[in-house]
Amino acid sequence: MKTVQVLMSTYNGEKYIRQQIDSILSQKNVNIRILVRDDGSNDNTISILKEYESKGALKLIIGNNLGPSRSFLALVELCEQAD
Repeated sequence: MKTVQVLMSTYNGEKYIRQQIDSILSQKNVNIRILVRDDGSNDNTISILKEYESKGALKLIIGNNLGPSRSFLALVELCEQAD
């Protein structure tokens, strides 16, 4: 089975983050690894992400606000080997 590494940079995404992660995790016939970097959210995004991390559904990195492109590039540097 193929492995897909999903990189996600978040910022104040509490309204839709659960639906987004659940949709990614519901993919069939593929192993999913999610790496999330929060870019300094000040809503409940981090606590939601910590719930998923505690279940082993994703790996979370909490950082200062770098902006969308720099935050995503920080994730690229940490990306693991995948198909």
